Amino acid sequence: MQHILISPMSINDHAAAMALWQDTPGIGLSAADGAEAMQSYLKRNPGLSQCAWANKLLIGTVLAGHDGRRGYLHHLCVRDDFRHRGVGRQLVRRALKVLDALGLEKAHAFLFTDNESGRRFWDKIGWTWRTDIGVVSITIAEALK
Repeated sequence: MQHILISPMSINDHAAAMALWQDTPGIGLSAADGAEAMQSYLKRNPGLSQCAWANKLLIGTVLAGHDGRRGYLHHLCVRDDFRHRGVGRQLVRRALKVLDALGLEKAHAFLFTDNESGRRFWDKIGWTWRTDIGVVSITIAEALK
């Protein structure tokens, strides 16, 4: 089995991460995933987002951030040919360790409701699917018209 290295994400990983995300069903991309926005996100949340590497190949990512109260995980993905080897668990665990070190007690993960493989993953590692809360969204520019 190949050695997997988990390391904090940097802006230098952005192009490889975008390629992985674009190739992964269930990952929704927007302008917030562009290089400039990602650089700002990583700067605001230093050391929280993680990459999984097999040799020099990016095989997985998780974006992690917080608002001072809760941690938030986004874009957890693992290449198909590296799934079911514990890579996703390692990425989540590393992100949670960093959030814990910041004193955060709870984290939420975002995924599309029709992402069945994602839901199975989160269920398998002990996360609870919340039915008592929902998410509403708006594009700020649209709201300010």
